[in-house]
Amino acid sequence: MLKKKLITLLTVFAILAVSVCGSFLTLPKVSAANLIYDDFESGLNGWGPRGPETVELTTEEAYSGKSSLKVSDRTETWNGPMVDISDVLSLGESYKLSVYLKYVGNSYSNEQRFSLQLQYNDGVGDVYQNIKTATVYKGAWTLLEGELAVPPHAQDVKIYVETEYKTSPNPQDLMDFYIDDFKATPVNMPEIEKDIPSLKDVFAGYFKVGGATTVSELAPKPARDLILKHYNSLTFGNELKPDSVLDYDATIAYMEENGGDEVNPQITLRAARPLLEFAKENKIPVRGHTLVWHSQTPDWFFRENYSKNENDPWASKEVMLQRLENYIKNVMEALETEYPTVEFYAWDVVNEAVDPNTSTGMRNPGSNNRTPGNSLWMQTVGRDFIVKSFEYARKYAPSGCKLFYNDYNEYEDRKCDFIIEILTELKEKGLVDGMGMQSHWVMDYPSISMFEKSIKRYAALGLEIQLTELDIKNPDNNPSALERQATRYQQLVTKLIDLKKEGANITALVFWGVTDSTSWLGGYPLLFDGQYKAKPAFYSIVNNVPQLPTPTPVKVKYGDVNEDGVVSSTDFTYLKRYVLKILSDFPTPNGKIAADVNGDGNINSTDVTIMKRYLLKVIDVFPVENK
Repeated sequence: MLKKKLITLLTVFAILAVSVCGSFLTLPKVSAANLIYDDFESGLNGWGPRGPETVELTTEEAYSGKSSLKVSDRTETWNGPMVDISDVLSLGESYKLSVYLKYVGNSYSNEQRFSLQLQYNDGVGDVYQNIKTATVYKGAWTLLEGELAVPPHAQDVKIYVETEYKTSPNPQDLMDFYIDDFKATPVNMPEIEKDIPSLKDVFAGYFKVGGATTVSELAPKPARDLILKHYNSLTFGNELKPDSVLDYDATIAYMEENGGDEVNPQITLRAARPLLEFAKENKIPVRGHTLVWHSQTPDWFFRENYSKNENDPWASKEVMLQRLENYIKNVMEALETEYPTVEFYAWDVVNEAVDPNTSTGMRNPGSNNRTPGNSLWMQTVGRDFIVKSFEYARKYAPSGCKLFYNDYNEYEDRKCDFIIEILTELKEKGLVDGMGMQSHWVMDYPSISMFEKSIKRYAALGLEIQLTELDIKNPDNNPSALERQATRYQQLVTKLIDLKKEGANITALVFWGVTDSTSWLGGYPLLFDGQYKAKPAFYSIVNNVPQLPTPTPVKVKYGDVNEDGVVSSTDFTYLKRYVLKILSDFPTPNGKIAADVNGDGNINSTDVTIMKRYLLKVIDVFPVENK
C-alpha cells in the first residue's frame, strides 16, 4: 500500500480539493494527520477481498479519474472489498468515512441496499460495527457516508463494503459492483462546556445522576469528558445484556468437554470490557443492565443442547432453571474476578416481564426473535422465572448491591397493577430492593399526575425508586420545541424532588444516552445536543434546585462496622473481608466511616492490624479517636 506523509497544510487542502471538485489530476493513496484518500488511480492501495471474491482495478466505471475498484464473483453478501487502516487511524478520535458505490446490469432491479462497515479486534475476537447502510440506485454513483470514533482499545482496524446482509441471498444480493474515492477524514470534535454546573453536584443529597452509554457512544473524547463531569452512575446500553455476555462457542465446548452438561452456559465480558475499564479507571458506580429479559437473548439458550436448529425442542423447565442459576452465577463471578474494584450498586434483574394486554399480565410464550414481544422464559419456565431470577441474583450478587425490577410504561394503571403484584411477592420473600421506572416519555404523555401516582404506589411497598432510562422524545429542534421540552423536563424533576422530600426513597436519575445524535430515539430527546452542548432542558432542571439543609454530622462508634453497639470479632471479620475484596461494602450505612479506625481516609490492611490490636487489648482506643 502506498502511503505518503503529507507535511504541509497546502498538500492536505489539495487533496480535499480533489475529493470535492473531482480529479483534475490523479493522486495515489495518501495519509496525513490521519486523513486517508483512495481514488484507485495508481493501484489497489491495500484493498482486497474478504473471501473468495475478486477485487481488481477497472476502467469500466469511475466516479472520478479513470479507474475504480470492481468486485465480482461474490457468493455471500459479506463478500466485498476491505482495507486495513490500523496504522493510519488515531484510535479514540472521530472520523467521517465515505465511499462512492455503483452497480449496473439489466438483470438487476433499480435499488439495492449496501453497507459501509467497520471491523476491529477487541483483544478477544472480531467486532463489527455498521457505519452506514443506504439504498444505491442502479446506474448512478451513490455516496455512503457516516461518522464514528474507533474505540481506543481496537486492533486490526478494517473498513469494508458489502450488500446488506441476508441469510438467503438471491442473485441480485450477490451482484458485481464498483467503489471509488474512499475517504476517512478526521472530525474536529467539540470541547464540552466546563463552566456549567455539574448534574451530579446539583443533585447531590437527592439522588445519583447517571448516564447510559454504549462502547461506540463512549469512544469520542468529549463523550468521556461529559460523563466524567456530570454523572456518578453509569449504565451500559447493550454490553451486559444476555446476547452480549452469553458465549455460544464456549458454552458448546464446555458441554462437550463435560459429558454433555447442558446446564452451565458460559459467558464473556468482551463486549463490556471497554466500559468496565472506563468505570474502573474513573471509579464510577455501575447499574447492571440487565440479567433476565425476553429480548436480546438468543433462542439457542432455550433449546435442548443449545441447538441453533429452529426445529429442535425447547429445554425443560428443570434444565432452564439450572441454566438460569448458572448464567447469573457466572456473570457475577466473572465481574468479581476480573473487575473487583468496579462497584455494581444496582442490577436490573428482570426487565419488561409484564404485558398488560394479556389476561395474565405476562408476556405470551414463544420466541421474541420470531414474534416480537413473546417470551421464551414464559415458554420454558412460566411465571416462576421472575422469583427464581431474583433468588439467584440475591445469592450471587455482591454484598450491598440492590436488586431491581425494571419496566416501561410503568406509570399506566393497568400495567402498574401487574407490576405491583410481582413486586409484592418479591418483597415478601426479601428478594427485591427497588423499582426501575424506565421513564421513556413523549412531550404530552404521561401526565405529571400519572407519574406521581405510580411513584407513590411503588414507594408504598418500601422500595427504592430509580428512574433508569429517562428521555423525552422530541422530533423538532426549533427554539419553541426545545423550550417546551425544557418545561417538560423541569416539571418532571421538580415533581421528583417534591416526592423525595415527602419521603419517597428515590435514589437515582439516569438519562438514556449521551447526546441527541447518539440517542436510540433519534430526534432531540436528551439534555445535550450533538455538539455536546447543554440544551434548554439542561438549564431547566439545574436552575432553582432547592438546597437541602446541612446534614447533622454522623456519630459513629469506630470499629463497630455492623453498628450493633459493640466492637467485636464480627466487626474484625467484616473489615478483613472488605480489605480482601471478598465484600464490596459493609452491612450498614456508616460502616465505612467506622472501619477507618486510623482516620487516614483509607480502609486497608493498616486498619485491620489496628482493629486486631484493639480486640487483643494491646491498645485501648483507636488512633482516630485521638485526632
